[in-house]
Amino acid sequence: MPTEISNAVFYAAVFLGVVYTSRILEKKWPIADVPYGEFRDDWVAVIVSVGLENMLAPLAAISAAAIASYAGLGWIKLPTEGYWWYVSFAIVVVALDLYKYTYHRLQHAIPFLWAMHSFHHSANGITFITGARHFWLERVLSDAFLPVMAILFHIPANMAIAVGFIFFIPDACAHLNVRIPLGRYVTWINNPQWHRIHHSVHPEHRDKNFAAFFPLLDILFGTACVPKPDEYPATGLVPAERVDFINSVIWPIRHLRRRKSQNELSEAAPGAVPPVAGISGP
Repeated sequence: MPTEISNAVFYAAVFLGVVYTSRILEKKWPIADVPYGEFRDDWVAVIVSVGLENMLAPLAAISAAAIASYAGLGWIKLPTEGYWWYVSFAIVVVALDLYKYTYHRLQHAIPFLWAMHSFHHSANGITFITGARHFWLERVLSDAFLPVMAILFHIPANMAIAVGFIFFIPDACAHLNVRIPLGRYVTWINNPQWHRIHHSVHPEHRDKNFAAFFPLLDILFGTACVPKPDEYPATGLVPAERVDFINSVIWPIRHLRRRKSQNELSEAAPGAVPPVAGISGP
């Protein structure tokens, strides 16, 4: 128990240190001014999400274990001796990035998934903490029913930790409200400017720049939009929305009902255009 407590304190200290450092950077070189209310909304959403995810994590683990037991674990056993460890590490990174890219595109294409994922896109001010602003049921469902990497690969514990760490830099830090001028290198690795296009309110940016790690995947699959040198568009849904504690819990229900109302409106008046058409839906 003392070891568990010390580990918890250590990870909490690291987390607070990262958040504090990100806030310093975001105040020194901001992309856009983010009002305190938007920053507070992000924290409310993250606290609700993390809390409910952890409460339901045991159920998700039971489901994932049952699926993995039926399908089998580690279909591909990668070599880890000597330099082969690094080769296998690279394979796992690419495979995980491809999985994340595919799932992310499905989140935008399937109405049920978008009803949840739109919660992440509702952030009108993008900051570091927005990277953790996801509807709580998204992670529970993906953990419970999509143990894809565990089924495909036998991944040693040290490699799994290294993969998680290396993905943290481009994936989580892509939401930093920090102006990082990468110029011609903006397509090399996911970064705040590249990912800001994905959150953009402009129609021409819709369904662009999905990659979590390598923008090359967007280029290969035709979803890339290379930002201009000083292009940092406004972000959020159209029309803009704010969230509170209740919305953080029931967000998809409200938006599925709204979609039903819009469909009924379209059927009643075939020429009518819903107010959120083209931006706030898949």
